[in-house]
Amino acid sequence: MEDFAFAFASIEGEFRGATWAGVAEWFDGLRREDEGFASHQYLRDIVASVLASDVADRLGVVTSMHDLVVVSLDTTNGHYETIKVISPSTGAPVDDGCFAMTFHGRKKRRRGRKEIRQHPVADAVPAFWRMVEEKFGIVSNGGRSTP
Repeated sequence: MEDFAFAFASIEGEFRGATWAGVAEWFDGLRREDEGFASHQYLRDIVASVLASDVADRLGVVTSMHDLVVVSLDTTNGHYETIKVISPSTGAPVDDGCFAMTFHGRKKRRRGRKEIRQHPVADAVPAFWRMVEEKFGIVSNGGRSTP
Protein backbone atom coordinates (compact mmCIF):
# COMPACT_ATOMS: atom_id res chain seq x y z
CA MET A 1 0.00 0.00 0.00
CA GLU A 2 1.32 3.44 -0.89
CA ASP A 3 2.06 6.23 1.58
CA PHE A 4 -0.77 8.77 1.91
CA ALA A 5 -1.31 12.10 3.66
CA PHE A 6 -1.60 11.82 7.45
CA ALA A 7 -0.62 8.13 7.38
CA PHE A 8 1.82 8.26 10.29
CA ALA A 9 1.90 9.73 13.78
CA SER A 10 4.99 10.75 15.69
CA ILE A 11 5.00 11.41 19.44
CA GLU A 12 8.03 12.55 21.43
CA GLY A 13 8.43 13.80 24.97
CA GLU A 14 5.89 13.36 27.71
CA PHE A 15 2.84 11.43 26.54
CA ARG A 16 -0.38 13.26 27.27
CA GLY A 17 -3.08 11.05 25.90
CA ALA A 18 -6.73 10.48 26.52
CA THR A 19 -8.21 7.65 28.53
CA TRP A 20 -9.63 4.64 26.73
CA ALA A 21 -12.96 5.22 28.50
CA GLY A 22 -12.93 8.85 27.38
CA VAL A 23 -12.29 7.85 23.76
CA ALA A 24 -15.11 5.29 23.96
CA GLU A 25 -17.51 7.94 25.27
CA TRP A 26 -16.43 10.38 22.55
CA PHE A 27 -17.03 7.82 19.77
CA ASP A 28 -20.40 6.90 21.30
CA GLY A 29 -21.36 10.57 21.32
CA LEU A 30 -20.35 11.00 17.69
CA ARG A 31 -22.42 7.99 16.75
CA ARG A 32 -25.50 9.34 18.59
CA GLU A 33 -25.14 12.74 16.88
CA ASP A 34 -24.44 11.51 13.34
CA GLU A 35 -25.58 8.22 11.82
CA GLY A 36 -22.69 8.56 9.34
CA PHE A 37 -20.38 7.43 12.10
CA ALA A 38 -21.63 3.88 11.67
CA SER A 39 -18.65 3.50 9.31
CA HIS A 40 -16.38 4.08 12.34
CA GLN A 41 -17.70 1.02 14.20
CA TYR A 42 -14.41 -0.86 13.82
CA LEU A 43 -12.67 1.90 15.77
CA ARG A 44 -15.24 1.62 18.54
CA ASP A 45 -14.75 -2.18 18.52
CA ILE A 46 -10.99 -1.77 18.96
CA VAL A 47 -11.49 0.65 21.84
CA ALA A 48 -13.98 -1.73 23.49
CA SER A 49 -11.51 -4.62 23.14
CA VAL A 50 -8.78 -2.60 24.85
CA LEU A 51 -11.16 -1.65 27.67
CA ALA A 52 -12.07 -5.35 28.06
CA SER A 53 -8.41 -6.36 28.25
CA ASP A 54 -6.15 -6.17 31.25
CA VAL A 55 -3.50 -4.14 29.39
CA ALA A 56 -5.35 -0.87 28.86
CA ASP A 57 -3.00 0.72 31.39
CA ARG A 58 -0.01 -0.30 29.24
CA LEU A 59 -1.39 1.25 26.03
CA GLY A 60 -1.72 4.99 25.64
CA VAL A 61 -4.22 6.48 23.23
CA VAL A 62 -4.82 9.84 21.65
CA THR A 63 -7.10 10.75 18.79
CA SER A 64 -6.05 12.58 15.66
CA MET A 65 -9.35 13.76 14.28
CA HIS A 66 -11.14 10.40 14.22
CA ASP A 67 -8.02 8.21 13.98
CA LEU A 68 -6.65 6.32 16.97
CA VAL A 69 -2.97 6.76 17.78
CA VAL A 70 -1.73 4.08 20.18
CA VAL A 71 1.61 3.89 22.00
CA SER A 72 3.17 1.48 24.45
CA LEU A 73 3.41 3.17 27.84
CA ASP A 74 6.22 0.73 28.66
CA THR A 75 8.53 3.15 26.77
CA THR A 76 10.67 5.13 29.18
CA ASN A 77 12.81 7.23 26.86
CA GLY A 78 10.14 9.65 25.59
CA HIS A 79 10.40 8.39 21.99
CA TYR A 80 7.18 6.57 21.27
CA GLU A 81 6.57 4.15 18.46
CA THR A 82 3.01 4.53 17.23
CA ILE A 83 0.26 2.42 15.77
CA LYS A 84 -2.30 4.54 13.98
CA VAL A 85 -5.72 3.06 13.20
CA ILE A 86 -6.99 5.11 10.30
CA SER A 87 -10.64 6.17 10.30
CA PRO A 88 -12.78 6.45 7.17
CA SER A 89 -12.68 10.24 7.65
CA THR A 90 -8.99 10.33 6.73
CA GLY A 91 -9.67 9.20 3.19
CA ALA A 92 -6.96 6.53 3.06
CA PRO A 93 -6.76 4.75 -0.32
CA VAL A 94 -8.12 1.37 0.78
CA ASP A 95 -10.24 -1.26 -0.93
CA ASP A 96 -13.97 -1.37 -0.18
CA GLY A 97 -14.63 -3.00 3.16
CA CYS A 98 -11.08 -2.38 4.37
CA PHE A 99 -9.20 0.03 6.62
CA ALA A 100 -5.57 1.04 7.02
CA MET A 101 -3.36 0.69 10.05
CA THR A 102 0.13 2.18 10.16
CA PHE A 103 3.21 1.82 12.29
CA HIS A 104 5.87 4.47 12.83
CA GLY A 105 8.93 3.09 14.59
CA ARG A 106 12.12 4.49 16.03
CA LYS A 107 14.46 1.52 15.79
CA LYS A 108 15.56 -0.56 12.84
CA ARG A 109 13.15 -3.36 12.07
CA ARG A 110 12.99 -6.08 9.48
CA ARG A 111 10.02 -4.45 7.74
CA GLY A 112 11.35 -0.92 8.16
CA ARG A 113 10.47 1.97 10.41
CA LYS A 114 7.25 2.85 8.62
CA GLU A 115 4.60 0.36 7.61
CA ILE A 116 1.13 0.64 6.14
CA ARG A 117 -1.15 -2.36 6.24
CA GLN A 118 -4.64 -2.82 4.85
CA HIS A 119 -7.10 -5.14 6.60
CA PRO A 120 -10.76 -6.05 6.15
CA VAL A 121 -12.92 -4.06 8.56
CA ALA A 122 -14.35 -7.35 9.87
CA ASP A 123 -10.84 -8.28 11.09
CA ALA A 124 -10.09 -4.94 12.77
CA VAL A 125 -9.85 -6.15 16.36
CA PRO A 126 -7.64 -9.21 15.70
CA ALA A 127 -5.47 -7.20 13.26
CA PHE A 128 -5.00 -4.49 15.90
CA TRP A 129 -3.95 -6.97 18.57
CA ARG A 130 -1.57 -8.76 16.17
CA MET A 131 0.19 -5.46 15.49
CA VAL A 132 0.25 -4.55 19.21
CA GLU A 133 1.87 -7.91 19.96
CA GLU A 134 4.32 -7.69 17.05
CA LYS A 135 5.42 -4.10 17.63
CA PHE A 136 4.97 -3.57 21.38
CA GLY A 137 5.24 -7.15 22.71
CA ILE A 138 1.89 -6.81 24.49
CA VAL A 139 -0.39 -9.82 24.08
CA SER A 140 -4.17 -10.00 24.24
CA ASN A 141 -6.40 -13.03 23.76
CA GLY A 142 -10.03 -12.23 23.02
CA GLY A 143 -10.17 -9.28 25.39
CA ARG A 144 -8.14 -11.17 27.98
CA SER A 145 -4.50 -10.06 27.91
CA THR A 146 -1.24 -11.22 29.34
CA PRO A 147 2.03 -9.30 29.77
